[in-house]
Amino acid sequence: MPVPSDPSAFSPLPDDLEGGQPTGAAGAPADEHDDLSAQGASGRRAWRDAMRVPLFSLGSLLAIGLLVLAMNGGDLRAAAPAEAPVGSTEAEAPVVPFSPDDPYTFRGLDIHPDRLYGQYFAGAFSGSASSGGAEDRHLADFRWRLDMYRKAYGVDDNFTIRVLDDRDGRTLEVLQLRDVKDRFDGSGQADWDAVNRERRTATSALRQKWEAYGVPREHIVIRWGYADQTLEARQRDARYLTYEVNLARRLGLSVLATEIGTVETFNQDRLVSSAGARSRYQMMPDIMRMFDVEQYTLPVASGGRVDVREEQHPLLAMEPYMMLVRAYANSVGHELPGISAYHTGPGNIFALYREYIRANPGEARGQHVSDAYMWGVTDGFERVDAVSSFGPQSRVYVLKAYGALRATEDRMIDPSETIHAERVRIRAGSTASLSQLLTALEPHGRRLNWGPVEGETLYEKFRDLNPHIDLPMAPGGGIPAAGDLRFSASSGSTPVRFFLPAGATSVLQRVGLDVIGESEPFNERTFLLEEGERTPTDVAYERLVADAGRFGFTREAQQRLDRIHDQLQSLASQNPDSRYRQTQAKVARIHRSIWRTAAFRSLVATTETLLSVNPRVNLGRTPVADLTPETPPTPRQQQPIEPIAPRPPQIEDQVAY
Repeated sequence: MPVPSDPSAFSPLPDDLEGGQPTGAAGAPADEHDDLSAQGASGRRAWRDAMRVPLFSLGSLLAIGLLVLAMNGGDLRAAAPAEAPVGSTEAEAPVVPFSPDDPYTFRGLDIHPDRLYGQYFAGAFSGSASSGGAEDRHLADFRWRLDMYRKAYGVDDNFTIRVLDDRDGRTLEVLQLRDVKDRFDGSGQADWDAVNRERRTATSALRQKWEAYGVPREHIVIRWGYADQTLEARQRDARYLTYEVNLARRLGLSVLATEIGTVETFNQDRLVSSAGARSRYQMMPDIMRMFDVEQYTLPVASGGRVDVREEQHPLLAMEPYMMLVRAYANSVGHELPGISAYHTGPGNIFALYREYIRANPGEARGQHVSDAYMWGVTDGFERVDAVSSFGPQSRVYVLKAYGALRATEDRMIDPSETIHAERVRIRAGSTASLSQLLTALEPHGRRLNWGPVEGETLYEKFRDLNPHIDLPMAPGGGIPAAGDLRFSASSGSTPVRFFLPAGATSVLQRVGLDVIGESEPFNERTFLLEEGERTPTDVAYERLVADAGRFGFTREAQQRLDRIHDQLQSLASQNPDSRYRQTQAKVARIHRSIWRTAAFRSLVATTETLLSVNPRVNLGRTPVADLTPETPPTPRQQQPIEPIAPRPPQIEDQVAY
């Protein structure tokens, strides 16, 4: 989600700061110890230089080998620094052919980020480093950060504190609060707020200890483990995870996008930030309005009303958040900076790109935006931070998501354990009470598929299937008067949407209670792309995004987007029942609105000024045929390019940065 003006926006999830005040934007655990000083950047460079093996001299190679041997023979208690993230290369599990009905793991999927993006980020996700200026300078640092968050989310539990020296990447100490762990293990329940109060006290003592050992305070990095909460988040998501994976596949995203709920709130649906961000995916109110995620009330038999907050149901909030990730990824040229944009806003990513081009004009030519992003979270961070609101939380957002993914990538996902339901609306002009619906369904339980919902009675199952409706508990069984909803097609002008078990619409029709006007099934195949739905316009859109990924942020590219946008809107109007067509049209509208902002115009000016001076660079234009002295260059056809109109995004596509 876009970062609110107040970065200390989230209270339910405390962080590991010594002062004890949470500052995690959008609910992410805060990590203010992550290289906030300029010394941290130079320390990273020194560490990388120490690791580099010069190939020009066998003698130098031997010398470095002896140096490493000497270091290993010392009495340091640190772990080996900055290895490539464990499992990225040794875990080359074969790709399992995807079937929506069969169990699978993230690691076996073709849309795992290690497989999709191994060619980018200098091989950081594949373990095969490319040689070259930018890659060599940033790769070790980037990998060190990836590994740091792999351990934080997948190795260190919530009772563990890890101390590192940011000058060379060494782990100085890993402390587990065993007495605290034993106390909470004995109770069977963990109060993470109480645990974190204990960790704050221990953090202060650890900092003083390592200062006394001679490590400068500004170079002490302290990371808390979140492995327990990561597993809790996966358990909360288990009933919905199949839908997230299917949606990521349909949108052309990796499974990394499914970890945003973990990073934001550990998949807790009812958390609200002080800035007003809601749902497990932490969407701001303007974003929810843009995607018609509504809040309203419904009458009940007792005469009162109950609140309905659609953002609290993952099946109502999931598609909007992931469509927004896709739109941001298209706008910035790649999924990973697009995921970062979900937190920090596309404007900050454009600022990062501008600073990368200005700092590395020679290297930026022909590079990918992934190189710029890797630079922006490593050596270039201080420079980017100085000219934008791309701060410490923005810096680590993607790294946290990757750490959470690696923590659970081998856990089995069984589609049969997915919620099965029908999202329904009452027919216009009709009404029905919850008691009428459940009474009609009760004798036909064998025809219904509730999926893994909790509850003994139908009311309890309905309540669990509809967490967005604030229904009271019914400890005595039956349907309480305060929970006997009165359904109609709309509440005021807002459509009323709720869920019934799979098969319910058919049963209601058979028994004569034909009040359902709209029914949308949710099962293992929901969100998957139907064969033949992709059109040449969709392919052209993908090519535009690929060109943008090569710094193709130009006025001509914007004109291409305008044409593609209009074609996608036309296709959507011709196919109103196609979920894919409506999705593509919405994504393109958001993308176009972002490319009409001042931040994008500034990036275009930088790109066209500093990069297009080299005619070999393809910035979305027709390339010159031949530049050799023997053959005169073929003139490029001149096309009139209108200046970018300085109008703001349309209201429906307003995006908060």
